[in-house]
Amino acid sequence: MDRPWFPYLCTEVEHWRWETRDQPHYNFWVAIAGEGYLSCDGEMYPVEPGSFFVFSPGQEISAAHYSGPRITRFSAHFLPTHAGEVVDAVDCFPVLGGKIESLSLLQRQIDVVMRTAISRQDDAKLTVLIYQLIVQACGHSEVDAGASLDPRVAKAIRLFREDPASVDSMDDFARSLGISRSHFDRAFSKLVGTPPQKFLLNCKMIQARRLLESSSLRVGEIAEALGYKDIYFFSRQFKASCGSSPQNYRKSLIQ
Repeated sequence: MDRPWFPYLCTEVEHWRWETRDQPHYNFWVAIAGEGYLSCDGEMYPVEPGSFFVFSPGQEISAAHYSGPRITRFSAHFLPTHAGEVVDAVDCFPVLGGKIESLSLLQRQIDVVMRTAISRQDDAKLTVLIYQLIVQACGHSEVDAGASLDPRVAKAIRLFREDPASVDSMDDFARSLGISRSHFDRAFSKLVGTPPQKFLLNCKMIQARRLLESSSLRVGEIAEALGYKDIYFFSRQFKASCGSSPQNYRKSLIQ
């Protein structure tokens, strides 16, 4: 609490999910590895190596990893000052959907920041390093005004993630968005890199693993919660995705 701007570097778990709101400080947030999606104040942005954001106080943010390499991110919480006084607002913040030009340079800078932070010996130097990192990111990157995803694709990702059991028919879901199934498949696959049906299945498997890890629900109850009418079909899909049956996956956690 005495160092609200203290930076950190974190490699997330395979099915990582992060949510925050009403933070009292600014946050410089950048992905170094992995892919996922980040939602801020109702807009959704793809996250890939080099994607960065500067969040302002009070924003509602959530992010998640869905497939591929795990996300590694650097984050530095900070309070902007002018002439030694904390300022209430900065005209150029927030920055949403920025892209770092040189990822290798960024990684070297982060290494220096983290070594300085961990030593806890020179807070003044650390403040300067974080300031330089943020200024360089914001001043030498292109922030695309259209960086956020198509609202229909963003809505699909959000629903697949938060309530995958609600999608009984992909055809009906596409119609609810006001487009044809073929149009939806093309738009989703182009922006996300995988067909919506496969993405939805992945979201179900991630949710199944979370429930197996953190709840006492039986396998049949988990299958039902995810919209499966056939527990054996659910178990086959889980094994194909995760390498073991739901029962064995839960046993391995205990072991």
